[in-house]
Amino acid sequence: MSATASANRSAPRKRRGAERPVSLLLGLPLAIVVGCLLLWPLAVLAFNSVVSQTDGVTFDNYVTVLTSDRYLTSFLITSVLAVGSTLLALLLCVPAALYIERTKSRASRGIAVALTIPLSLPGIVIGFFVILLFGNVGLVPVASNALFGEPIGAMAYTFTGLLLGYLYFNIPRVILVVRGAVAQIPHDTLDAARTLGATPWHVYQRVVIPALRPAIASASALSLATAFGAYGTAVTLSRGYRVVPLDIADAFTESFQPQLAATLSVVLALVTTLILVIVSRLGEKGGKLS
Repeated sequence: MSATASANRSAPRKRRGAERPVSLLLGLPLAIVVGCLLLWPLAVLAFNSVVSQTDGVTFDNYVTVLTSDRYLTSFLITSVLAVGSTLLALLLCVPAALYIERTKSRASRGIAVALTIPLSLPGIVIGFFVILLFGNVGLVPVASNALFGEPIGAMAYTFTGLLLGYLYFNIPRVILVVRGAVAQIPHDTLDAARTLGATPWHVYQRVVIPALRPAIASASALSLATAFGAYGTAVTLSRGYRVVPLDIADAFTESFQPQLAATLSVVLALVTTLILVIVSRLGEKGGKLS
């Protein structure tokens, strides 16, 4: 009996040992892609940010970036736009995802298609959409001028217009992630909560949100990463508001300071990675608690 039990215990170990080379082989292409397209470019940027042909190894560019009011303001504006557009996207997309997945009507399917259309559009086109709606001669100011005798809503080139562009860009990324998680919530769980007398708000607060917490964290991470690196929307709508991707492009093209551009890129990558790690950890803790 003991020999049989020992053989039964050793069988899964042998299978896992046999599967390990197969798993490594399957993961090898991804490892090569990550190394070539992510790790190697980051290593080159980090090297170029601290090595100068005239001064050798120097951290002057990092001192400049971390002490300059211009670049600190750019990082602050970029962070506010990323966090603000992500929060607004979550406020809009979580209820929308619940409606789309729970109703399954023609209207909900139409809303789902409309919300995912921006995913196929570049940031510059989304910026033009905001200009057509809220520009000085956009639809909203012209219509309000015709109705009330005063143009209202001409905010395309303000911070609010820039935030709207970022929001429009992030909505499809958030809705797709949240919809997949909403579809996994059992109907029986919601029905049981209603049967026990829970109000719709309590069901939303105590059942839906905890169940969606990991998905909300994933959607937030995707939205933040997209917003921190957004260039097309910013270059179209930014008038006086600088974001880090614009500073990187200007440092490399206009003033031709590749070391400064590399430094800004490395700092932006570090900031974004730190935020994504924090958001992912919060999602994991939330998922365990729920």
